[in-house]
Amino acid sequence: MRKLIVVLTIGLVVFIVVNRQRLFVLDPLATVTRDGGKVPDVRVLINDSNDVLLLDRSTGSLRLAMVQHWNKVAESPTRPLRCLSFFVCLTDADRATASPLPVGSRGGRPAVEAVTMTDRRVEFVNQPGGLVGIALR
Repeated sequence: MRKLIVVLTIGLVVFIVVNRQRLFVLDPLATVTRDGGKVPDVRVLINDSNDVLLLDRSTGSLRLAMVQHWNKVAESPTRPLRCLSFFVCLTDADRATASPLPVGSRGGRPAVEAVTMTDRRVEFVNQPGGLVGIALR
């Protein structure tokens, strides 16, 4: 029995290391704001390089949004995610297949150009032109 547990643990560690860019894990301390007000019912998942995946249920239906470091564009995944109770999700590739969110504007800047991303904060403009901020802890 002990050997089985050791083999399973090693297998899990190898899986996590190989898929560290694809594996998004819930960040329970992250907060999401929209135009300065805290947004309830939004889960933030992050991967090894602090790419962000938002699971937004504030409108009643599930909406997905992601911002990846490699392109810094607010996007929606186009391929289904494999999720375990929305605590852990796996994308289709290291650079997830996604399409840009509808472009809003804020202060004359299109949403695509309005994405800012650091290791602690991500900001982008959503469709109506509202500023969405994600504070990572």
